[in-house]
Amino acid sequence: MKRFRRLSRVVSCAALLSAVFSAAARAIEAGPAAPLISQMVTRILEQNHYNHHPLDDKTSRDLLKNYLEMYDYNHMFFEKADIAEFEAKYGDVLDQKLKEGDVSPAYAIFERFLKRLEEREALVRKMTAGTLDFSADESMVIDRHEGSWPTAGAEIDDLWRRRVKYEMLQERLAKTKPEEQAKTVNTRYERLLRSFREYDSNDVLQNYLTALTHSFDPHSDYMAAPQMENFNISMRLSLVGIGAVLKSEDGYAKIVSLVPGGPADNDKRLKPNDKIEAIAQGDGPWIESVGMKLDRLVQLIRGEKGTVVRIRVIPAAAIDPATRAKIALVRDEIKLT
Repeated sequence: MKRFRRLSRVVSCAALLSAVFSAAARAIEAGPAAPLISQMVTRILEQNHYNHHPLDDKTSRDLLKNYLEMYDYNHMFFEKADIAEFEAKYGDVLDQKLKEGDVSPAYAIFERFLKRLEEREALVRKMTAGTLDFSADESMVIDRHEGSWPTAGAEIDDLWRRRVKYEMLQERLAKTKPEEQAKTVNTRYERLLRSFREYDSNDVLQNYLTALTHSFDPHSDYMAAPQMENFNISMRLSLVGIGAVLKSEDGYAKIVSLVPGGPADNDKRLKPNDKIEAIAQGDGPWIESVGMKLDRLVQLIRGEKGTVVRIRVIPAAAIDPATRAKIALVRDEIKLT
């Protein structure tokens, strides 16, 4: 524990992505270490935090509020009935549950958020496919953080109609091609949904315990091991890897740039905009990475200095979309400047 921060190929790829996202849509449960971690974090906060206040009913209510707003800061996804249910069920008991190692409320709330996000994403697609009236004299509040949670039905439909209308108008003002406006808005919410579907048990726990630490003060965070490693890397300005900057795009890890002087830059075969399809350690088996969370993929690429990592990529410059390149690189220390 770390504390405080391609036609058959196209079909097969689509099937793979469907399988990945279907698996990700299954209910996430707490990992075996979660109870112990929650108890330890609770104990550390009570005994060692500078303001020395105990976990009590107020902490429980603050934790619930912080955790809900981590997913829905602008009060757009959860419904008023959801909030009332959570407050009645968890409002004054989260502190005791944490002391007992029970973090199930974190996962129940996340699953409800994911359900609401799926509903809103479908609603956005339905609205962008319809006709929006831009002649009506209407307004909307962009920052709804201080606003009330919406009621299911007409209130939510009207709230999201105005939101979609606003976003479509923004695309018009940005001179986006008319045929691309709805696609741009839809893609925005598809990506948001995909990112949350990629959450695993550790992500949910990290958010929950960070919401807890924020109930003590806004500058204390809980970090799971991958996040702690990234934090340490940013502090020492060095890591062992191949020197490639990645971003997640449509289920793939895409090469954004190469670190000058790093193994990938010196090798010259890996190029910006290439997409990573699979990774292997030395002579080991390939691990398909389509749909994999970016931070997990990064962990597979990093390793000990002098060891070999193999990467199978879809080259951006390839004329034939079925082309694949297999590149073996020796990991080395990368200096970050």
